[in-house]
Amino acid sequence: MHAVQAAAQRDPAAMSLLASLQRIPEFAGMSPAEALTRYLVRSAAGILLLMPVAITSTAAAFSIVGEKQQRTLEPILATPITDRQFLFGKLLAALVPTVVVTWLSGLVAALAVDGIVWARYGPILPDRFWLLAVGLLSPLLTTIVVLVTMRVSAKSTDPQATVQTTALATIPGFLLLFGVLGKLLTLNFTALWATCAGAALVDLALFRGNVARFKREEILTRWK
Repeated sequence: MHAVQAAAQRDPAAMSLLASLQRIPEFAGMSPAEALTRYLVRSAAGILLLMPVAITSTAAAFSIVGEKQQRTLEPILATPITDRQFLFGKLLAALVPTVVVTWLSGLVAALAVDGIVWARYGPILPDRFWLLAVGLLSPLLTTIVVLVTMRVSAKSTDPQATVQTTALATIPGFLLLFGVLGKLLTLNFTALWATCAGAALVDLALFRGNVARFKREEILTRWK
């Protein structure tokens, strides 16, 4: 604890952070070392938010254009399945494995952290911020990436170009989001809920847009 306090006195930013944490009721009764440990561990959930965003775009990129290249898309589109059903199935195929891996990674990370700090602070993960961020916000943000990638994939003829275009369109936005709102999302539970609600609305709008702009006849006749 004394080492943390000494480091904070030498670092104005750390001192300001500790002062901010001690004004929050859930950290008020903790030592500076425990408050800072809990905050830093909670902030690490950002890695589990960006991980699925980074890895799911490859699977989503092949969802349409990849099947077209392999000559497996035409038989699917020739069935009575609706555009909404087709796109929803593609969404789940890219989303579910990534989300499951992310949740398992979050569980392993929580167990590892608790194993390290248990003797001093007891279990600190998962807390409510960790559960909401990893359990809900991560899938919602991943869904945004999948839907954007599927939109690009439906218009593209090259999976690699689809991945690159999606990365340019989404990753800078997410980095800006976490850079600007990262501290707020780790300290204000209402703001975290509001971000989840906003992401859900974006998901809904993107899915409806994908359905409205998906033209199976154009896909079948344009790509030869």
